[in-house]
Amino acid sequence: MNRFLRAIGAGAAATTVMMFIFLFTEVQTRSRLNAPDAIARFVGLPDQPFVGFVIFAAIGVLVWPIVFVAIEEYLARLPGGRDVAIRGLVFGLVLWVAFLVLGTGELTWPFVLLYVLFTLIGHLAYGFTLGVVYQRLT
Repeated sequence: MNRFLRAIGAGAAATTVMMFIFLFTEVQTRSRLNAPDAIARFVGLPDQPFVGFVIFAAIGVLVWPIVFVAIEEYLARLPGGRDVAIRGLVFGLVLWVAFLVLGTGELTWPFVLLYVLFTLIGHLAYGFTLGVVYQRLT
């Protein structure tokens, strides 16, 4: 199977895992974090959560997996990088840091703590799943 098709398949699995984690987060915070709304606002389309969800899914299934494939050889040079799960976790951690810098909205205490915790868990699970499923599809 083509490595980009494997990456997209892994991206679909990883995005699904992340969606379940974010769904759990929505339940725990009573929809205070609402990722699709935040994405829609970020791209200038407030009150369009479906558009936010589509963007979230497209980036998770298509964009980030292709970036992962493109930089995978560099990730392999990191300590522990021979393990694809570690490469995925590092990739997820980088995505999380970027997400915190670009995507943090106006949250109040204690939601900031929940936001940081659940987005970290979601991004690490995304990266881990992306790496492991990508390898399993070879």
